Amino acid sequence: MKPERLSVEITTRCNLKCEICPKQSPNYHQLEMDMSLETFKKLIPLMPSLKSIVLSGIGEPLVHPYLEDLISLCKKYMEPHTSIGFQTNGVLLTEEKMSELIRAGLNKICVSIDSLVPIKGLHEPVFAERALEIIAREKKNGAVRLQSGIEIVITKENIDQIIQTILKAMEYKIDFVIISHLIPYSPEAADAVAYETNNKEAVRVFKKWLTKLIDKGYSIDFWLEQMKKKALPEFFPHESEPLKLFKGMYDEAAKKGITLNLNSLIGRQDNLLNEVEKILNEVSFLSQKLNLQIQIPSTNPDPKRKCDFLEEKCLFIGVDGEVSPCYFLWHSFTCYISGLKKSVKRWSFGNINQMEPLDIYNSIEYKKFVSSVLKYDFPYCYDCNFALCDLMELEDFLYDCYTNYVPCGACLWCGGLFYCMI
Repeated sequence: MKPERLSVEITTRCNLKCEICPKQSPNYHQLEMDMSLETFKKLIPLMPSLKSIVLSGIGEPLVHPYLEDLISLCKKYMEPHTSIGFQTNGVLLTEEKMSELIRAGLNKICVSIDSLVPIKGLHEPVFAERALEIIAREKKNGAVRLQSGIEIVITKENIDQIIQTILKAMEYKIDFVIISHLIPYSPEAADAVAYETNNKEAVRVFKKWLTKLIDKGYSIDFWLEQMKKKALPEFFPHESEPLKLFKGMYDEAAKKGITLNLNSLIGRQDNLLNEVEKILNEVSFLSQKLNLQIQIPSTNPDPKRKCDFLEEKCLFIGVDGEVSPCYFLWHSFTCYISGLKKSVKRWSFGNINQMEPLDIYNSIEYKKFVSSVLKYDFPYCYDCNFALCDLMELEDFLYDCYTNYVPCGACLWCGGLFYCMI
């Protein structure tokens, strides 16, 4: 078996210091460095079977001194119809540089732009617009195979900018849009998120039974009291009506194979989520109207999980040659999602400087990992009243409450909230 897509972190250096970057996380400790040409050449045996290669990671690809050489190697060994690209903040892109990259073999480029007006913590739009103008000029002058697009990270501050940003980017003849939610790497950044971690089916069940509770003349406080007492029958010699409704709600959830985080459900921001959902529906309509490829996240995780990284046979290569299975486990970082602190430890199955990359991909350990994930038989941690428990909160993960050794219960990529270029 061979991987079909590669994401290669060719550098961890960057010319910016964005608040939305994992480099700002407390436990991100990767050294500032560029991938050597020697290390990159270790990937050549994989290239003939690839559908795409993305030369992006934590750093800015345009700071790599031999970027054109890396792209030329990809072009030499990959099939003509395949994709060679990267994502950029656009600051360092010039007309001369763009021409050199296209001559080297670049045929896909994604520019980060989050709004048309400057917003603290997000990408400066002036650099992105200038980069998009340069790219559009190259396409007009004959770079017909070049695919260009933008990535937008949604926050509370730029919700009203999403449609305008896409329409503006369309003036530069873009081919695709990637929309993703914010991963907060500090407690302060957590206030800017515009999604929730309760899946839609959990919300539906909660609202149904909450309506019943209120119709009976009770308030949510009755349920909060049940939670404090753990809702165990021995605490209630005579079951109260609120308790029966409480248990009925959890029984229905159990039959549907979902769990409920009552504190999170009670604290959900209906107005914000409805506003975001309305805008994303408009984006979907725009996508169909303009025949524009747009990856659109939901406001809630999908209860039916799907790991695009493993299902698309991706492999993630760190700047130091370490091999990881997905974006979630590519780096060590700490994030603060839904008011919960989650530390993630980088997972590596080997280093291409010491082992053949194909041997790593076909190793027993890696195959076992992939098989375990694709069964999707692991808990969804954010819907649990114990979230995040000691099993999932700490970076030194051993197993989850189902005794799985894959840490995917705390991953939101597989719920359709986060997207990236692959």
